[in-house]
Amino acid sequence: MKTFSRLFLILSVLLTMGAFAQEAGVECDPARFAKLMAERPGQVLDVRTPEEWASGVIAGARFIDFNAGGFKAAAPTQLDKARPVYVYCAAGGRSYRASKQLKELGFTEVYDLVGGMEAWREAGLPTVAYVKDAKR
Repeated sequence: MKTFSRLFLILSVLLTMGAFAQEAGVECDPARFAKLMAERPGQVLDVRTPEEWASGVIAGARFIDFNAGGFKAAAPTQLDKARPVYVYCAAGGRSYRASKQLKELGFTEVYDLVGGMEAWREAGLPTVAYVKDAKR
């Protein structure tokens, strides 16, 4: 009976984790993120702070500072729900929360860069200089 109880508990935990994962965007490592961006062009969204943007960004990025508040109001006015959204931050926490909010807002194709800009750079992928008046 103990074995059955343990198996039931493990199965319940795994099902719960799967349900939460579906609420956010598809999590991608840097290589998959870059490949998907090339195969399915969409909107690249940087949710870091302006100070972080100054250190370099992924080419073509739009900018919404997730920490500034108002993300749920800003995202639908700046992004097209019908196009893929590739979201990243510095290390992965903010982009996960942002991708979850995008899904709640009705964005259907959302990809979250696991490890954020740190992982992107560690993978040797390119960045460009931040342009202050870029797509905001």
